Amino acid sequence: GGTVVMHPTFGDAMRTDMVNSSRRSAGSSGVLDVRGSAGVAVTRVIGPLIEPSTREECEVAEELPNMSVSPSVEMRNGYTVTFELEDDAAEEYVYFQFTAAFTSFGGDRVLRVSTVRLQVTSNIAHLLQSVDVDTAAVIMAKEGVMDVVDGMSVEAAKTHVNARLQAIARTWGDQVKVTAAGRVNVVPAQLGRLPYLTYHLMHGPLLGPILNHADDYACVRALFLRVGVEDAVRMIAPTLLLCPMAEGDQYQVVPLEDLSLLPGSILLLDHHTHVFIWSGSKVSGPEHDAVRAAANLHAMQWASGRYPCPEVMTFSEGDSMARWLVCRLDPSHRDAASGGLMGAVR
Repeated sequence: GGTVVMHPTFGDAMRTDMVNSSRRSAGSSGVLDVRGSAGVAVTRVIGPLIEPSTREECEVAEELPNMSVSPSVEMRNGYTVTFELEDDAAEEYVYFQFTAAFTSFGGDRVLRVSTVRLQVTSNIAHLLQSVDVDTAAVIMAKEGVMDVVDGMSVEAAKTHVNARLQAIARTWGDQVKVTAAGRVNVVPAQLGRLPYLTYHLMHGPLLGPILNHADDYACVRALFLRVGVEDAVRMIAPTLLLCPMAEGDQYQVVPLEDLSLLPGSILLLDHHTHVFIWSGSKVSGPEHDAVRAAANLHAMQWASGRYPCPEVMTFSEGDSMARWLVCRLDPSHRDAASGGLMGAVR
C-alpha cells in the first residue's frame, strides 16, 4: 500500500516529501466492489489495488467477483472501471453501484456507497456530446499503461491504443482525410481533443522514449495508475504557460509545441512529477530572476498537497538540460513521423 518515490538528489523535493509523508492521513484496509445492471459486464478495475490475499478476502471474493483490495486509501486516489454490454440495453437507464469500505486514519471503519445512472440513447449526436473527452483519454491511457505493467511490450501497447482510436474514428466519424499514408477516418469533432491527448500519451513519459531508466518508467506508471482524472490529464498532456513579465500581467496558455520556445519568453510547464521553467536567450539574465522565482513559487502553490512533490528544473535556451522540456513538446517546427497515429493530430 505504500508509494515508491524516486529523487535524483537530496534536494528540496526530497525534503518536502519526507515531511509530507509523515503527515499523510491515509486510510487502510480498503475494499472496493463494483456492480452493474443486468447485461453489463465489468471488464477491468484499475487503481491502487491488489488481488484478495487473506482467507477472509478470498471467501468474500467468491461471492463478489468484482471485488478488489486497496491497501492504502487516499483522497487523491482514482479508480478506473471499464465495462461492456453483453447485449443491447433494453431499459432507459444503466446503473452502476460502487461500494467502498476502509479504515480511516483515526481507526474508524468507513462505508461509502455510490450509485450512478447513465441514460441509454440511440442518437449518435447525443452520445458523442455526452462524452467527457479528457476522461475517455485517461481511461484509454490507463488501459495502455496497465497492459505494459502486466508485461505487454510498449510498442504493442501503443499499437493497441492507436487501434482503439482508429476504431472510434471508423465507428463514429463521418469524414475521411487523404494523407501520404492513404485515406484515414477522422475522429468526430465532439472528440477532437482525443487524438491530441493520445499523441502526447504515446510520446510522453508514460509510453514514449523520453525517460532515462526503467525505474523512472516504473515509478511514473505506478503513480499514473493511482491518480484521478485531473492529475492524470496533467501527466499525459500538461499545460504550457507563458510567465507574466510585468506586474499585473497574467499567465497565458501557449501551445504545447516547440514553436512556443521564443527568445523573449519565460515558460512554465507542470508535468506533475516535474516542473520546468525555461528562459529564452533574451530573458536569461539576472534582471529576470524575479520572474523565475515567482513562477517557481506559483508552481509550488499549485502543487501543494501533491505527493510526491514535483522536482523543479530551471534552465535557459541552449542549455543541455533544456532537453527535459523540449522532448515533451510537439515538434511542430519540423516534419515528424506521426508514430502511426491516425488522422489529424494538430
